[in-house]
Amino acid sequence: MSFIVCQKRKRVLGRYWSGVLFAGVSFFSACQAVGSTVPTIVLGDVVIKPYATDQLDIGGFPQSTVPVDGVGVRAARLRNGARITIHKQFEIGAIWDFGPVPKGPMRLFEGQVSYTGIKHFVLTAGIFKPSFGLESMQAQGDTVFIERSSISTITRNLAAGIARQAVQIEAHGKHYHIAIAGTAGTAGPDHDGNQRAMVFRLVGVPVSTHDLLVHVGFSGEWVFKAAQSPGQAPAVDFSDFPELNVGLTGKFLNTGKIPLKDAGAFGLEAAVAWKKLLLAGEAYEIEANKRIETGVQHLHFSGWYAQASYTLLGTPRKWKSRTAAFSSPTCQKNRTFLCDGAGVVEAAARFSEADLRSGAVNGGRQQAWSAALTWWPVDILRVTLQYENGKIQEVNNTERFQAVLSMMQIKF
Repeated sequence: MSFIVCQKRKRVLGRYWSGVLFAGVSFFSACQAVGSTVPTIVLGDVVIKPYATDQLDIGGFPQSTVPVDGVGVRAARLRNGARITIHKQFEIGAIWDFGPVPKGPMRLFEGQVSYTGIKHFVLTAGIFKPSFGLESMQAQGDTVFIERSSISTITRNLAAGIARQAVQIEAHGKHYHIAIAGTAGTAGPDHDGNQRAMVFRLVGVPVSTHDLLVHVGFSGEWVFKAAQSPGQAPAVDFSDFPELNVGLTGKFLNTGKIPLKDAGAFGLEAAVAWKKLLLAGEAYEIEANKRIETGVQHLHFSGWYAQASYTLLGTPRKWKSRTAAFSSPTCQKNRTFLCDGAGVVEAAARFSEADLRSGAVNGGRQQAWSAALTWWPVDILRVTLQYENGKIQEVNNTERFQAVLSMMQIKF
C-alpha cells in the first residue's frame, strides 16, 4: 500500500516491538491450543481463563482533504490478562492494556469483581465497561467493523465505556437485559475520577426463534458532575476519529472542551437477526448544559448508524443475554486448523452520521459509508479489510476523505 504513511518510526520502534512481542506471545499460546479453545487452569473451585485481545492495524488515507498526519502501522489494542471464577459465584477480571503503540499510554483495562450467586442477577464493582448501547457492549474483538460508529464512541465515552470506575447491578435472561450503574471517571492517564454519573440500559427480545431474533432497547446516561482538572471548571469534550485510527494526531469531529453544568445522552437500539443476516442500528440524542457568564446555554447534538452483516461461511452471530449484544460468527463443525476447511467469512456495510454542531459550538458533522470483509481462519484469529468514504461538514467548509484499513487480531 503505497499510501501508507510511516512517520516517526524510530521514536516509537521500542514500544512498537514490545507490542508485537505481546501479540506474538498470545499467538504462540493460541497455536498451542490447535486453533480452538485456549486451555483454562482449574484449581479445585477456581477456574482461570487467559484473556487476550491483541490487534495490529495497517492502513491510511489514499485520498483526503483533511490533515491526516500520523503513522500507518499501529498496535491498536494490546490487552492481556485473565478472568477468574471462584465457586461459580464470584468473577474477577484482571486485564492490562499495553497499547496502543505508538503514542498510547498503558493502563488498567479491567479490574473488577462480580457476584453471580443469585440466578439471573449480577452485581459488579471496580473498573469495567458498564452496560450502555448495543454496539458499545459488543466486545472489541466481536464488533462487525474494526472500530465502532462515531456516535456510539462519543456517547459511551461520556459516562460509560471501557476502564470506567463503576458499580452496577444487572438482571438478564433469554428475553431481557436490565442494568443500572453509578459511574465515576476512567482509570489510567487523563484520569477524571471526580466525575459522577448514572447509566442505565433496558433491552427486550420480543421474538426469539431458531431463524429469527428481534432485539429492541433503550439506553441513557446523565453526568451530574463533569470531570474537573485542578484550577479549571468542570468540562467535557465530544470528539472522535473517523471510525478508524492508524495513529492520527487529530480528531476530525471535535467540539473542544466545553464548560458544563451537566450533560447526558439517550438512545434507541434495534437489531434483527434472520438466519445469516444481521441488521442493526442505533440513534442517540446528546443534551448538554454549558456554563456561560449569564447562566446556562442548552446544547443539542445527535447521531445514528445503520449496518448490515452477512455470514458467508460459518455459523452466524448469536445473541448473548449477559451483554445483550451479538458474538462473532463461529465454525459450523468441530474446529480445525482452517475451521470447516475454509474458515468463517463475513461481509458488512454501514452508514453513520454524527452531528456536533449546536449554538456557537461547531464540532463538525460527519457522514461515512463503510464496507468490510472479515475472515476467521480459526476462532481466535481474525483478519479484516475495511474501506471508508466520508465527509466532514463545518460552517463554511466540507472536507472529504477515503480510507483503507486492515486489521489482524488475536482474541481469546
